[in-house]
Amino acid sequence: MTACHYDGSFEGFLCAVADCLKRGDIQPEFIRDGDVHSIGLFAGEVREVATVRENAVAFRKRFIDSVSQEAFATARYAFHSQKSGIELLVWNYLAIGFRVGRRLCLMLAEEPVCTVNRIARHVSHEAHKYKGFVRFREVEAGFLYAQIEPEADILPFIAPHFVGRIGDRPWMIHDLCRKEAALYDLTSWRLVKDIELTAEPTLTSTEHDYAALWQRYFQRHAIPERHNPKLQLQHVPLRYRKHLVEFTSKTAYESTKDTKNHEKTE
Repeated sequence: MTACHYDGSFEGFLCAVADCLKRGDIQPEFIRDGDVHSIGLFAGEVREVATVRENAVAFRKRFIDSVSQEAFATARYAFHSQKSGIELLVWNYLAIGFRVGRRLCLMLAEEPVCTVNRIARHVSHEAHKYKGFVRFREVEAGFLYAQIEPEADILPFIAPHFVGRIGDRPWMIHDLCRKEAALYDLTSWRLVKDIELTAEPTLTSTEHDYAALWQRYFQRHAIPERHNPKLQLQHVPLRYRKHLVEFTSKTAYESTKDTKNHEKTE
């Protein structure tokens, strides 16, 4: 069994898949940077696969022409789930796609198509949620800064959205779980890895004022008679609230406590 070592990016994975298909590999292993200890006991050679953007783009075009744009998007979303063994699942999905062509999107009850579609939907749903849950704050360094802790690697999916929404200010969306960030410099955005906080960014005085206004707005518009912790939890799960400014005040904290207590009584 051959093991392909790549840089961990989706482009790098596509280059590895293209290389394996060209060589006729049956069930290769895919090893990301920093994960060489996960090579299987019976793996043979470890082949280094360089990430070449042109090769990844060519593979993308070939797959879309053979199968569909929708199927390629499904594979991409699933890959960014970063679940254990996802490379092998997506490899099989892509290989089947080249064999059956456009029928791939109709094989929803068969494996690995069913599992890949389910994982892709979860990642797509989380990315959609975070388009509404990212909270930028103005820092003294002169840019807008936001922290997120998603389950999946969603930065590549949400960054283009915020380029369109906030294109007149430089900003950073920091994924604390993966220690990477999407940076926008008024011309384009890029991903930067190994970004770790040594201290909390210093907010501007204006930002503190706006945060206080937003918290008061959030509290004043709450209708006590319609307080429904269970419904609120469905729309804004607890794991999203840590970095939402409207939930950082004392009143919002007490509301969160009520939600937890409500869960225990269910």
